[in-house]
Order: sequence, then structure tokens, then C-alpha cells
Amino acid sequence: MASTSLPIYLFTFNCARLLITPSIVATHLFSALDPSAPPPEIIAIGLQEVAPISYAFLGGEYLLPYLDRWSSVPHLAAQYLHSVNKAFPAEYVELGRCTVGMTALLVFGRRAERVKNLRFGSVGFGFFGMANKGAVAVRFGYSVDEGEEVGVTIVATHLAAHEHCCTDRNGDWETLSRGVIFETPASGENTESTPLLSESTVGGRETSGIYQKSSHLLVMGDLNYRTSHTSPTPEDLPSFPRRKSDDFTQFFKRDQLTRELNAGNTLHGLTEAPITFPPTYKYREDILSLLEDTEVGSTDKHSDSDEILDWSRNRWPSWCDRILWLPVSPSSSKEEEIKVHKYTSIPEIRFSDHKPVGLHISLPLITTPKSLAGDNNDLRTNPPFPLDKDWKAKRYNAQVKEWVVGYAILVATTANGLTLLGCMVLGAGMLWWGVTGRV
Repeated sequence: MASTSLPIYLFTFNCARLLITPSIVATHLFSALDPSAPPPEIIAIGLQEVAPISYAFLGGEYLLPYLDRWSSVPHLAAQYLHSVNKAFPAEYVELGRCTVGMTALLVFGRRAERVKNLRFGSVGFGFFGMANKGAVAVRFGYSVDEGEEVGVTIVATHLAAHEHCCTDRNGDWETLSRGVIFETPASGENTESTPLLSESTVGGRETSGIYQKSSHLLVMGDLNYRTSHTSPTPEDLPSFPRRKSDDFTQFFKRDQLTRELNAGNTLHGLTEAPITFPPTYKYREDILSLLEDTEVGSTDKHSDSDEILDWSRNRWPSWCDRILWLPVSPSSSKEEEIKVHKYTSIPEIRFSDHKPVGLHISLPLITTPKSLAGDNNDLRTNPPFPLDKDWKAKRYNAQVKEWVVGYAILVATTANGLTLLGCMVLGAGMLWWGVTGRV
């Protein structure tokens, strides 16, 4: 690893609320790595629709089986690559995880002792603030070889769906920017979890948002920006890009995210590597059961078939799954620039109607020149939105609603839940009969 840079690997996937087979996913996890670049020191996995909504809202033991399967994937993937290339790290350990509703973020490292001040923040922006859609973020410092520290903030998010909801997606980004808060611990709490720097005071504690002058910012997830404002009609189907096409340039000109970025309406200040891969959504759902259990190393006779890899007919093919970052200061030298090694989708993982996307990148130290300290164009020191002072109360109130909804769905959709509901109704009926029978 370069003495003052941090190689990092980001992986984002809408996993369709399914329990995965870790060994199958692990075989393809590192498909977006550049073998000629330094292997990642940090791996971050961002997941959307990580589990059924009732399990996701209830969390705890309901959600654990889904997260634990994902937790084993980086180690299995590293073992696989190490077996064919001894220079690749043999192990990555989980450093931390956080969920908000159906969105999850898991962070792994090969040298845990170098990770400092690991902190998580989250916000929901679904109905009434519930996290059927939401964002999770992690902030930490990483000590590189010369004793310097690289600050990193990673956001995993799931924005509003549907072609016509572009404005809602922009609003979700604003809610994310205001509501993802990193809070310092109170006096006497463990200072190993303290954010790198604090920027304001809310409720007696120092807080900071996702933009921070000492930290890189990377955002990944199912951002849900589409290539049309309306759903496709049967007449539109011939204009869908073919899955085997090597050139999606013309179709990508329809991309909502590119337009909204250029207009300054969302993901303020962030940039993205050139997209050369096919749209990541929406693939035909009737192929999921066929491909979900494909064994590692087996030959899938359908892998080159247009029929198998065709798009769903009710959604425009779109680049929903993306990874962006905030560039360093324009005055930085070439040696201080962020280096993108590889950015691509991973079509081999085929059990969802989305394709995962990976980014292999190296982050330099951040130096903030004094001349930029008061620069209004420097988003690290002048974020696009103020922090939400009521963020903690809003999250608590939303969690209460999530628990109620989660239990209600669980009772209504499971055999045990329906049995319990039936017993409650029967018990209430017997109680009523007993009371009225004495009158």
C-alpha cells in the first residue's frame, strides 16, 4: 500500500429480501477489484432490502440470520483469492455493522488495529420517517504506514422508487444530509468511538454530518434514479438496450441522476467514475429461482441467453445502483488525488432483479489549505444543508412505529402469528361470553 493512501473496496447490492448462500456470493464479491492495484485495506458492503420488512423493522434475532450470512462473505472471498494469489490478504474481519430498517452497512478490515474512532449514524425517510427506505453511514480514521490518518465517511442508502419520483429522491438526499448524525460520546463514555472532528452542538453534545473537512465522503446504494419519468409501454420495449450490447452511451443520456447532479439538485459535490457497464435494474423476476442456486464452478447453460438475461417489461432499464464520492480540494496535487482502480457491475450475482456494483478506489490524506477555510464552494466546510436538530427524537418516534408495523406484519403473514392472533380472538370471545353470561 502506498504510504499515504488507503485502498478501499465498496460493494452495494439490493438483495431482494433473500437469505443468501455465502459461498456463492463470495466467489463473485471481488469481481470489481483491479488485480494490478493494491488490495483493499477496508471493505464496505451496503445492502438494501436486506430482509423482509417485518424482520428488518423488528431487528435483533429476526434480522441476525440475514446479516450473519453476509458477514461471512468477505472472509470466504479472501480465502478464495488467497488460494490462487498468495499476495492477496487471507482474511478480513468484521469491524462493525449497522442497520436502519431494510438498509444495512457492514465494514471489514484486514488490520483492525489501524481503524480509529469507528462511529455509525442513520436516518429513515420512508412513511412517517420509518426506514423502509433510509441510510446508514460509518465514519472512521485509518492509520497508514507513516503514522498519518485517512478520514473516511461511507454512506449506504436506498432512495425513493418509481420512475416518476425523481423529486422524492432529491428530497430523500436532503433528509439524509440533514439527518445522518455522528455524535460524540458524553463525558465518561468510550472515547474510542468519538468522531474525528465535530462541527456543531445539538442537545448538549457535539455532532457532525456526512460532510466533514477531515474526511472523505463516499455514497453508495440503490439510488433509484431512472432513465424515464414514466413507466414503459409495450411500444417502448424495442427501444430497451440489449443485454449483450457493448455500448450503452446513448441510452445513458437519459439518466436522471446525471441530470440532477448537473443541476445541483442532489448528491451535492459528488462525482462518479465513467459508467461502461449495463443498467443494473430491472431484470426479469421469473429467472430468479432458476439462477439463485447456481453452484460455484458450474456451467450455466443459460448464461449467454438473451431470454434469460432480458429486462423486465414493466420498468425502464436503469442504472439504479451507484457509487459516488466527494473529490478532494481542486488545489491538491496529482499525488493527493483520489485514484479509481475499477468501477463496474457484477452480473454473475443473479438472484435479485438488481445487479450489484463494486468500486475499487484509493483515498489519499486530506489536506485543507488555509485559503479554502472560508470558501463557500468547499462542501466539507460549508455543507449544502444544516443538520436536523430534532434528528434523535424523529428516529426514536420512527422506531416505535417500525416495531408496531413489524409485529403487525409478522402476526398477519406467518403461521405462528396467525395462530397467536386466533388464540387472542378466541380468548377475547371466551372472556366476553363469560362476562355477559353472568349478567
